[in-house]
Order: sequence, then C-alpha cells, then structure tokens
Amino acid sequence: MDKDGLSATNQSDILSNRAAADLPQPVDYGLTYYDLTPDERGLTVGISYKKRGKWHSETFINILFYACTVTFIAYIVIVHQNLHAGDYRIAILVGLGLAWLLSAILLGFLPDAIATYKRRHPSAGLLAYRRAVCLHKLYVAAAREAEYVAAAATREAERAAHEAEQALLRQKRSYWERLNGYEFEIETAEVLKRHQFNPKVTGGSADGGVDIEVTRAGHKGVVQCKAHVTCVGPHIVRDLFGVMHHGKSDFGIIVSRGGFTKGAIDFARDKPILFLATSDLIAMQEGRDVLAAAFAPRDADNASRQQ
Repeated sequence: MDKDGLSATNQSDILSNRAAADLPQPVDYGLTYYDLTPDERGLTVGISYKKRGKWHSETFINILFYACTVTFIAYIVIVHQNLHAGDYRIAILVGLGLAWLLSAILLGFLPDAIATYKRRHPSAGLLAYRRAVCLHKLYVAAAREAEYVAAAATREAERAAHEAEQALLRQKRSYWERLNGYEFEIETAEVLKRHQFNPKVTGGSADGGVDIEVTRAGHKGVVQCKAHVTCVGPHIVRDLFGVMHHGKSDFGIIVSRGGFTKGAIDFARDKPILFLATSDLIAMQEGRDVLAAAFAPRDADNASRQQ
C-alpha cells in the first residue's frame, strides 16, 4: 500500500480505524521474531520466526550439519587407522563417510532453501502481520498529514486575524492622523471627558500654550496637544512643567501624535507628567482608562471625602 497521495476520504477512513493506531507485534500473530529487516519503504520483511512452543527448524538443521561434519571427520580418522586391515570394513566405512559428507553438504544448503521458500510462501500469520504493519504506517502518515494541515490552517487563521487587527488599527489611527491641530484638541477633550476629566479647551490662549485645562477628583491639570508627526522632545516637557509650577497645577498631560523621545520620558520621570500617544487615545476612545493607575490614589481619596 502506498502511503503517499492519500485522499481526504482515505485519510479519514484510516484515522477512524483505531486498530491501526498501535504498532502491531509479531507475537500477536503467532510469530516469534529475532531479526527484523526493514525494506526501502520501512516495512518489516524477511522476518525469521517460528511457531511458539515448537523447534526452530533452521537451528535444528544447523546443529545436524555440524554433527555430520564432526562425524565425517571421525570416520576419516577411523578409516586412516584401519587402512592396514585390508578387509571389507574399510569399504563400508568409506561408503558411510561419503554418505555423511553428502548429507552434511545438503544440510548446509537446506537452511537457505527453507528460508527462500518461506520468503516466497509466507505463512498466513506473517501475511496478516505485514498487512497490519503497512496499515499502521499509513495511519501514522495520515495522522501526521492531518496534524500538518490543522497546524497550517491554524497559522493561516492567526495570520488572517492579525492582518485584520492591523488593518483595523490602521483605520483607527488614520482617523486621528487626518485631524488638523484644532480638531485634534477637540477630539482629545472628548476622549478625556469620558474618563472622569472635566476638559475645557483653551485654544492655546493659556500660558505656555496649554490647549486643555482639566480637573479630576478635585485635582487641577493642564493638557498640551501636539498634532505633528515628530516626537516630543524634553524641552516641551520642561516648558509644560514650568507652566504647571506657575499655574500651581497638580498634574500635566502631553498628547502627541508622533510619540516621545527617551529624553522626554527621562525628564518626566518622578514628576506628575503623563504621556498619551495615538494608541492610548484609541484605547480611551474604546472605553479603557489608560490613566486609571496614575489617578487611583486620588480617585480613592475623593471617594472617601464624598462619603
């Protein structure tokens, strides 16, 4: 049986045959084996076997062959010792010796002849075992093929899901990227309003170019929006920190469509300055408060005061 190019129906039929799942053993078919010779397809052929509880014929013949050989040598010795007798016993001994020699020669070829015959005329048990082994090979091949197909389908589904997710993210980002500066401020204020902020768009009239004034849990803050695609550097963060100090604001937020440099992040470390990128705006637009952790202690204090 050829395990290559199996159709889907054949694979399904083979995989549904649970008897083929386990590798068959010769002993289950009345065979005892000590030499398994795989052919080029990996199937076990040329099995030397015997029926359980019976003599191994090849071993018996080999023993008989060596016994005949030893007996013939003994005859030669006896004949050599009795050459001087000159009677009929010499002829009898020589005849018997030649008979033993001929028997030994025949017995020497007999095991190969028997093995050849068995290979050409295998027993029913051996044929059944070979069929079972072949079916198991087909089962393993079909199982591997089904596993490969399932893994490929899973990878394709994951790739399609990832591409769909990336396409949706690009669509969401494009919404923010096509806004002009004022529209960017208005939409940012709308997003902040959904998350316990009380935004007031100033239009850049406040000191330091503050675009939005906010309050959350009784704490005053200022927001600066950067709609350009370049990263915000440390000088912008430094200016906002000065505005916060001058206006006695409790916190500041910088919203940038182009991200932030390492210098800006390092300067804001250990300061009440928060960063919002485009991905953060999208998350807040979808209902996730990315600033919740920063305001959790303040929100808790405000709740306790209200009680």
